[in-house]
Amino acid sequence: MMRSLVSSTSFERRKNRSNGGTNRGKIQITADILSLCTVGTKKTHIMYKANLSYEQVNYYLADTLRNKFIEQCVHGEEGVVYRTTDKGREYLKYYSLLSELFGGSEGETQQTEFGRQASCCYKS
Repeated sequence: MMRSLVSSTSFERRKNRSNGGTNRGKIQITADILSLCTVGTKKTHIMYKANLSYEQVNYYLADTLRNKFIEQCVHGEEGVVYRTTDKGREYLKYYSLLSELFGGSEGETQQTEFGRQASCCYKS
């Protein structure tokens, strides 16, 4: 049997329609996880809803825990649940502002630019 040249820790790349079909980056995946965890979510739900492999979910959960963006809570029969911390909500706030600034269609950008130019020109 021949072994794969790709290490078992390399991540499968998936396309996401919300960002124009390009691969998601670490910042977007982290934001996806944080938004899922605002209501308290189990690891398997994060994995499926964020469209991550088992290796990826372990990597990103460890990273977000280390950065104190999420906390791990144990709830009796429910088991381990992950919740977004205040620091994580702040991350989401800034992520949202940046995506709003850089996101959107070309038409929206042109309209916004026109609106800015027009408002500058018509101030008295």
